[in-house]
Amino acid sequence: MYTKISYLVGSSQYRAVADDALKDEDNAAWVMELEPEVRDEWIKRIGWIRLVDRLAENNLLDSHSNEFQDFHVGWNLLQTEQRVDPNSSWSEILEQMQARWFGKPGAYSADTLSIQSWNTYLIAISRYHKNGLVIETLDEYEAMLEALAGAFFQVLPFLPKKYWQSALYFGVVDQFYNNLRDLWEDASQGICYFPTELLEKFKVSREEILHPGDFTNPGYYRMMLFWLDEYLPKLRQRAYGLALANDLHPSWQILRDWSLHRYRRIERIFRRCQFDYVAFPEQYWVEVKRELKQQLRRSRRQVKMAQTAPTPLSIVYLNQPTLLCYGGI
Repeated sequence: MYTKISYLVGSSQYRAVADDALKDEDNAAWVMELEPEVRDEWIKRIGWIRLVDRLAENNLLDSHSNEFQDFHVGWNLLQTEQRVDPNSSWSEILEQMQARWFGKPGAYSADTLSIQSWNTYLIAISRYHKNGLVIETLDEYEAMLEALAGAFFQVLPFLPKKYWQSALYFGVVDQFYNNLRDLWEDASQGICYFPTELLEKFKVSREEILHPGDFTNPGYYRMMLFWLDEYLPKLRQRAYGLALANDLHPSWQILRDWSLHRYRRIERIFRRCQFDYVAFPEQYWVEVKRELKQQLRRSRRQVKMAQTAPTPLSIVYLNQPTLLCYGGI
């Protein structure tokens, strides 16, 4: 029987804004097709990211919650003294981090890049999980994407250091598409990630995004055309290093190819809905459910090819001659 990754990374645990189980299947169901040892590493890292995200959301919903702060205290102790408080609620996860990033006790063999990226992610989670968040400029928006998704892409396992910066840029594109996919969910929670300078340029009010009506403002359509046809390609271009790499670990090849397929699906359905993000979710999640089994079969084939391929795999998942296609990277 197929075990969903959402069961293993706590997608539905803790009090949070939304149950992200289906999102985690959409993003990472492919992980369950990996070889056991490789799969376990991916599940651990995704579980860390999901946990921190959930704890920060708990704080947002309950100002008396100290879970995120408690985790951060435990992490800081690990950094400064290379030890884990056995009484910490998060000791098991912190011990996993200690084993992977800090080496043996008493020996300095720390994975400084992963530690740095994890610190960036924790700070960003705290900064951007707050009520009434307003992003003023496009530069600030991009900085948010880098600090959130860019940083957590860098702490995923089996990432060669030569692709460290490229992984950050790929994470930026990933978060852009997630924000696009979740426009209605975020608006329902009073969240608008569109920068103020963008809204003002196209004469769209923040209130229109948070409480959409019939989408009759022509400025909104011009804004979305700019967002997808002018701004997004600039983000994609910086991610080419990872998108076109042919020497990635097989798990990263599958992550990349699965993600590119997801980006195309998000953009295709969003355009089909004529940028109506209220109508988008129902159409999108129906298609995700319909495609999931077929996607998993492709990932399974890719894992088998990786076990026998004498040279790095080409991009077989997409079944297309180029990545530089509409709706892709």
